[in-house]
Amino acid sequence: MSERKPEELPRGLVIRAAVLLTLLGAGLLAFPYLWPLLTERERIESWLAANRTAGAFGLIVLNALQVIVAPLPGALLGWISGYWFGPWWGSLLTWVGVSLGNGFTMALARGLGRPLLIAFLPGERLARMERLIQRYGLTVVIVVFLLPFTPDDLLAWAIGLSPLPLIPAFAVSTLARLIHVLIANAVGAYLRSGEFLWLAVAALLSIGALLLAWRIAWMARLSPFEIYREDAS
Repeated sequence: MSERKPEELPRGLVIRAAVLLTLLGAGLLAFPYLWPLLTERERIESWLAANRTAGAFGLIVLNALQVIVAPLPGALLGWISGYWFGPWWGSLLTWVGVSLGNGFTMALARGLGRPLLIAFLPGERLARMERLIQRYGLTVVIVVFLLPFTPDDLLAWAIGLSPLPLIPAFAVSTLARLIHVLIANAVGAYLRSGEFLWLAVAALLSIGALLLAWRIAWMARLSPFEIYREDAS
């Protein structure tokens, strides 16, 4: 009677767990040094006054990383940039960062291919995004980046794995991302100034993006619920 071998953990799960634990450990080590900076407004303002270029470069890098490493909160970074750099410069820095991350993600996915990426990304959701791209093309790219709370960073990886030409896909997705960049930075400007004008701007842009997304989806006969649905269609 042969002995039954114990089941091995999936390789992808082990890799993701290792990456998560590494990031968690790094965050815990850095926390005592970062927390005073995050809570003392005067210290941040004095640092930015003396290191404006370094702060802007760091913000660009963080926004690029939040596209590449999807779990990082993009909206929060937009609030921070709008708070510390103002709605216009903050939006520009954020947009440059997400554009760089967007292009890098697509090119990396196209170069590495599915076998390597599937160990780091949720395979079923990625496959669903690929099916939507195959069916609707660039239309689904526009709709996903216009709608709120969609897996837009995961879509960037799916675009790289799809047969879509990268340059048109990059241009369309980068332009579609701009509206949510403006929304997040307007919220940050409101948090800094307390002026309800910026809150109104964020609300109007949000409504406009939602209406435009639904209109484009309706013309393409694409149900937005297909994008939000977690199970495979």
